[in-house]
Amino acid sequence: MEKINSLDTRGVIFLEDNGKGMTYDILKTGFFEVGTKLKKDEKVLEEEGDDSIILGDKGIGRLAAQRIAPVLIVETAVANSNEINVILVTWKDYVNIKDFDAPEWKITQQVSNPYTRLWLLGNSEQPVLVEKYYQEQEDFEIEDLFGNPGRSLGVSLYAKSELQSALSFLYSPFEAKKSAINLNLSTDDSKIIKLDFNYQALQVAESIHSFSTENVFDDKGNVTDLKVSLKMEIRPWFLERIHHRELGSVLYQDWKREPSEYKQLYEKYKEHYVANLEEIFLLSSVLGKWKKKHEGIFPEGFLGAILNIVPIQGKIYTFKRDNTLMSMARRSAVDNNYIDPNTRVNYDIRPFLESNNGIKLYRNSYRLATIGNKDNDWLELQQKRTSGQQFYRFELGNVIGFININDKKQDYIYETSSREHLTKNIHSDSLQIFLSEVLDIFSPGYTKTAVELTKRFLDLEGWIPENNDEEIENELNKSKEILEAAKQNLKAIKEAINAIKDNIALDSEEKINSVKKVFEKLQPVAFDFEQNIDDTQRSFKSANQLLEVARQEQARIKTEAYNNYKLMANGLVTEIITHELHSLLNSSEEEAKKYEAHFKAVEDFLLYKEEYVLNKDHFLPIKNKFEHLYKRMGDMDKLYSFLEKTFITRDGNRALLSTNVNEELAIISDRFKFRLNRHNITIDTSLTTNSWEVPKGALLHVFYNLIDNSIYWIKERQKLSRTNVKYSREGKDQIVIKTVSNSAIQFSDTGIGVYDKYQHILFNELVSGKEGGRGMGLYIVRQFLKSFGGEIELLPILNEYGNRYIFEIRLNYLVEENEQA
Repeated sequence: MEKINSLDTRGVIFLEDNGKGMTYDILKTGFFEVGTKLKKDEKVLEEEGDDSIILGDKGIGRLAAQRIAPVLIVETAVANSNEINVILVTWKDYVNIKDFDAPEWKITQQVSNPYTRLWLLGNSEQPVLVEKYYQEQEDFEIEDLFGNPGRSLGVSLYAKSELQSALSFLYSPFEAKKSAINLNLSTDDSKIIKLDFNYQALQVAESIHSFSTENVFDDKGNVTDLKVSLKMEIRPWFLERIHHRELGSVLYQDWKREPSEYKQLYEKYKEHYVANLEEIFLLSSVLGKWKKKHEGIFPEGFLGAILNIVPIQGKIYTFKRDNTLMSMARRSAVDNNYIDPNTRVNYDIRPFLESNNGIKLYRNSYRLATIGNKDNDWLELQQKRTSGQQFYRFELGNVIGFININDKKQDYIYETSSREHLTKNIHSDSLQIFLSEVLDIFSPGYTKTAVELTKRFLDLEGWIPENNDEEIENELNKSKEILEAAKQNLKAIKEAINAIKDNIALDSEEKINSVKKVFEKLQPVAFDFEQNIDDTQRSFKSANQLLEVARQEQARIKTEAYNNYKLMANGLVTEIITHELHSLLNSSEEEAKKYEAHFKAVEDFLLYKEEYVLNKDHFLPIKNKFEHLYKRMGDMDKLYSFLEKTFITRDGNRALLSTNVNEELAIISDRFKFRLNRHNITIDTSLTTNSWEVPKGALLHVFYNLIDNSIYWIKERQKLSRTNVKYSREGKDQIVIKTVSNSAIQFSDTGIGVYDKYQHILFNELVSGKEGGRGMGLYIVRQFLKSFGGEIELLPILNEYGNRYIFEIRLNYLVEENEQA
């Protein structure tokens, strides 16, 4: 201690732990030897049942003490020993003196519990300024959700953000038990230094995406697969935000509901949200698709690599930093009891997000390097926002989350020396692909679905206003009535003014009585005028609301128009390609006999020369391939003939042509003949008798898509029937198209039907239940039908598998004619 007392000490920091402690040999050859494999050896020697986790394996972490203080004293002892080992290092001498030998000594003392204590000492050249690591901060009786102060309860000490960020590697703010170790900080006068993460602030996230994994075992207990569970939870203020977005700021003021009503709306449709925003799949079932998507970088040992670091789990909280939306969220969170009602809720969330945003990576509850800090976009969230559907993707600045892997011995996933990136290997590559795919399911997948479901339910509940001709006409008539009443009132007032003017002198009884009569007549006019003003104000308000509805409808129409223009552009390209193919087919047809003569001449020559092997192994395969290609080109010619019926001509695409539905269906059935026969499917149109006036080729578009979908889902049911008798059926599968009225046709099939999770979003763009489907077919069908007064509906009738399966196609102008008849 004399040696320590003789030091020119200017500030000191003590770091103490109750780990294993160190013997003299370990201290000398392990702690002070750079790049030692001490911890790696410890991991190997650890008992299998030991749950303790050893952090670090590069052997350079101890050198960080040099950055904090110029002098280091290490004091350590192992359990049940009678000596304490002490070494003093002056870093300046350690660096500059080649044969530096640090002073060391032993203190004889009985030690029961192991410990290691680091003394970080400052001197006159480089003092240790302890106060730079913490700050005084007031505590409050009621603390704002994001840090805004209430009534002061006095001053406490809190770790500054830099220290808190560094110590976050040792604890996870997302878990009930924040750290696997007890982490205590205090000053020399025993004042506690607090670590602060406002956990309650997470409760105002508008959505929470979470996932977890679970091993799948075979009969012998071997891990054979991985079950991945995903879930997106939404809060009532998510529904309110979508309502606000659909209405616009003006209409929202009149149509908004109480926070409790949005919660009730969510509870009413909760089973639909759950059906669409939760799923479980086996990793083996998606490997083929993921491998194809990441072709060239997909590791061969992907499944094994992932199984080495499971369980993997994660949770991502999403926020909106706009003050209006956050105010909405805070109010709803309090009213619906998601946070303490005494919590102040009037503060800006942006500082909280700035300090904590990002998705951090944890390894057995310990932070892994700086991965996931706000400037470390290791999951490429911002890059993905530029790849399409950006409005539904995670935005790095608005998310707070974690991903936790299992790699207790740090055998598979470890950071680079800079601690800014993961070391590239099969495990880190596999983890990146796994997380990329999971996050794509969440966002844009689940997020877009949640938005579309919410819009659908708001519409079903009548919370989205709609303009119709009757309302506008009624409002116009009211305005006319108000104007006429105003004219009558003005006429009466004008007559009264003239009467008063004639009798203004009031110099006779007759004039006085005359003015009295005028005022008596004006009294009801005044009441009428007041009523007229009230009516005018109501009319203005109603008209303004109708105008806002029209504006919101215009915005939706612009979106629909954008989608339609894109589809038109795609259709134009398809039409050009089709014309080019037809031109090619025509020239091929003219030259077909010439090619046949050429092949025959070559074959005769080879046989004449007795080149039988050359003829069999080389010439005939070329000839057969050519004939196959020519046959396929003939099929393409038939496809052109089919598509030509849908092409727009100078006659215009709005012209309505009388179309026999059955004849159109016969053309489509012939087109699908090969696939129908192959899968043993028949199309029954015997009860279809409608003749509709529709644009050229309209029904070909509509029914082609529906029949194509039917064949796919019948095939899926046939596959399921091989392993599940529930999906078996006798005889041929059927697609049935029948007339139910002169304005309506029903379409059904013997496939699986429409899964419950899709029934509310089936006609939205980019929604598909098919493997690799684009999700545009039924959206196009609906939009096309709407363009000429038609509509399509999935009826609430269930098949034997519990799914809806009947589509009804209607022409509205015929429905109106039927109602007027």
